[in-house]
Amino acid sequence: MSSSSSKHATEKIQLVNELHKPARKNYPRRRTIIKGLDDLWQSDLAEMGKYAKDNRQYKYILVVIDCFSKFLWTRPIKNKSGQEVSQAFEDILLHTNKRVPTNLQTDQVPTYSIKKASMAERVIRTIKSKLYKYFSLNGAYNWLDILPEITDNYNESRHSTTGYKPIDVTKSKEKLILKTVYNHIKISGVRKFKVGGHCSHKQE
Repeated sequence: MSSSSSKHATEKIQLVNELHKPARKNYPRRRTIIKGLDDLWQSDLAEMGKYAKDNRQYKYILVVIDCFSKFLWTRPIKNKSGQEVSQAFEDILLHTNKRVPTNLQTDQVPTYSIKKASMAERVIRTIKSKLYKYFSLNGAYNWLDILPEITDNYNESRHSTTGYKPIDVTKSKEKLILKTVYNHIKISGVRKFKVGGHCSHKQE
């Protein structure tokens, strides 16, 4: 590649990064308290419907995050029906190396429209930001093929809260992280759902 082409490519990347830089707004947040690895998972859906024709009619990304380690799982789904979401979640559980949550927080309505899973909402913003950068750089909207790589990159990147890569957080590090990261945080009353338990639904 010539020096001029290389410079153009670098400038393009810088421009894309600037265009997709999130606006920093500091709002007061209620802190989510967890007791350790896999104590609380949060789940949410990322809306990707306008890119469906470029992604074999997949319209959503099911996002599941362990709130302690920040480890992320994602699955593409075509609709947000209970059956579709359940099958995707079951597939995640089959590939977690026997990890299961003590509590699962979704605050869901019948169509799985989640409103209070704040960590899941934040990681969705991160995923979408990376996808939009990819779209801008490549002039294509196929997120289906790049999603596993983005998910892996997230899990292999150091998280600012824990100081660890999500993939490296294990039971052996649990006590240290609890002491150094979560020790000073007061309990805020997180609404929890037991896995397999009854979730109340509200109509909209």
